[in-house]
Amino acid sequence: MKDARETRGAARPMEVVGPSPQPAGPDLRLGRCVLMALGSNVGDAAAAVVAAAERIGRTPGILAWELSPLYRSEPAYLEEQAEFCNAVLWAEVDPALGPYDLLHVLQALEHEFGRVRTVPNGPRTLDVDIVDFEGVTSADPELLLPHPRALERDFVVTPLLDVAPGHVLADGMPVTREGVACGRVREESRVTDYTSPCHTCAASASGILSICATPIGNLGDLTLRVIEALRAADLVLAEDTRVAHGLLSHLGVRTKLERCDENTIRQRSPGIIERIRQGSRVALVSDAGMPGIADPGAHLVAAVREAGLPFEVLPGSSAVPTALVASGFVARSFYFGGFLPRKRAQIMKTLEGLAQLDAALVFFESPRRAAASLAAIAEVFAGREVVLARELTKLHEEVLRAPAPDLARQLAEREGDGNPLKGEVTLVIAPPPRQDAPRVHHDKYARPQESHS
Repeated sequence: MKDARETRGAARPMEVVGPSPQPAGPDLRLGRCVLMALGSNVGDAAAAVVAAAERIGRTPGILAWELSPLYRSEPAYLEEQAEFCNAVLWAEVDPALGPYDLLHVLQALEHEFGRVRTVPNGPRTLDVDIVDFEGVTSADPELLLPHPRALERDFVVTPLLDVAPGHVLADGMPVTREGVACGRVREESRVTDYTSPCHTCAASASGILSICATPIGNLGDLTLRVIEALRAADLVLAEDTRVAHGLLSHLGVRTKLERCDENTIRQRSPGIIERIRQGSRVALVSDAGMPGIADPGAHLVAAVREAGLPFEVLPGSSAVPTALVASGFVARSFYFGGFLPRKRAQIMKTLEGLAQLDAALVFFESPRRAAASLAAIAEVFAGREVVLARELTKLHEEVLRAPAPDLARQLAEREGDGNPLKGEVTLVIAPPPRQDAPRVHHDKYARPQESHS
């Protein structure tokens, strides 16, 4: 083991290597697997370890999957110390959170818990070490990865094997008990009366409705908080269960799935509210984007609010701001009108009512009706440019920008050539040109003109 460690220490200060075998876990990997060792031997040590794991799991960019059982163990180096309480936390970190970022988060947490640092290897209110950061090795004295002494400490190895059996560290070292030399675990003092603090496996004392924004195309836009909510849900409500089933399958989530669309949501709301009242965690998703925006989910949110029950909104991608920014229009404000009406007379009335609004106008539209809607827009806003954003964030994303009449003509020609639009469509109409008032120079030192009567 010493030779292997010396070899690793001779590597570059920070090296990213290929992924190593990981513990069995989620099918979707948004970031890197991280294993952290937590220990305490001051005050209520078990409570400190669990509280620290809970705080880590609530940190943005960190998804806590599992906390090992808690163990009481002998001190590693000083015999006169009190015994420790130890555990290992298995988590996943967002790609934007690097090893040093995580280190500084954990150091701040230790400081918050009041870690005692006056004596080397002395008493610890909280001690958190990064044992392994998937695919990263480091010889930097500030951050040695994998932890150079992790595999010699029984109080790390034993809980590590509980939470991640068969794990191999980033430098290729397998986790086994063969190299254990210190910090013996007292098996008979194993702590069992605790509840896992991880978001994904903690049972909620009361029900809640989680409004979950789903990707408008690219699955990489799914947030960690939404993934947590879907994994923790007792029931997932979907506008289209076929679309939602594909997403849940991608995540490896087997939660019960039920349809809740514009035709059923009002009738189903009382039953859903009763489930939440009885303690169920219910997640609401739409086909794409944020439920409640041009979406029947708004009725359920209103009903839950009126019932006085808890709900949370988990933000994420939306076609509205994505298309608005992609348009390149400089607008001080924007108006979102949902889907345009289906009948031409109603479309014209809607557009004419917005003609004087000093804002960019954003609408959703069906690809089958986009050409007809653009023809109406060309009549009302003949002098303005329009952007048609199609399949945003997907492989065949397309953003077309042209004066309204030209864009309407392009779509008509595409349909005539047998190449009609497909996919989700968002229309953005440029704001009216600004009419700046002429600047008038006023000379405060000028004498008022005398009147000659």
